[in-house]
Amino acid sequence: MTHYIKICGITSEKDAQMVEALGVDAMGFIMYEESKRFVEIDKVVNILKSIKNRVEVFLVFVNSNHDFVSECLSKIPQAIPQFHGEEGAEFCESFNTDFVKAIRVNASIDFRDINKTFKNAKMLLLDSYEKNSYGGSGKTFNWDLINTRVKIPFLLAGGIDTMNVEKALSSVSCKGVDVSTGVESKPGVKDPVKVKNLIEKVRRFDV
Repeated sequence: MTHYIKICGITSEKDAQMVEALGVDAMGFIMYEESKRFVEIDKVVNILKSIKNRVEVFLVFVNSNHDFVSECLSKIPQAIPQFHGEEGAEFCESFNTDFVKAIRVNASIDFRDINKTFKNAKMLLLDSYEKNSYGGSGKTFNWDLINTRVKIPFLLAGGIDTMNVEKALSSVSCKGVDVSTGVESKPGVKDPVKVKNLIEKVRRFDV
């Protein structure tokens, strides 16, 4: 198994080119205006023109309206929408394309219900729960809450960095990892050394 590596919160051509060259599987762009890593869709279009398109592209939405999501997907048809808010399955499936649903994990999460509700998702993204926050907190959550109850392939997110990624992959049977804050020098700016280090550590777990 080759673990999937997604670097999220890309905001510049420089960082997009760098993470692609280092061999990530995917990069994510934040379409949520309240995020420190928000980037306009037209800028994303220009960023993608600067790379060789060897990676999958994710557009991250948080409780956006249908028209906005549709507009973004029309400008980047190859993009996979990632829904990081309270979007229901009907909304996520309404764009007739693969999608990822982010789940903010806490002790009250019912993964049996998640498995049923989002059975058509390409994969899930399991992230830390923090009230009034939708990702990018840099904080981990209790991985024991996942156990074996998740039947849909998922990426592990929430505070993953070069210091804990090996422990994460040893503890959780995930499809791969989604990292943003953990490989930054400051919000929205990726650190090449950290990205390279993270990738090298993840690849040691590939079989």
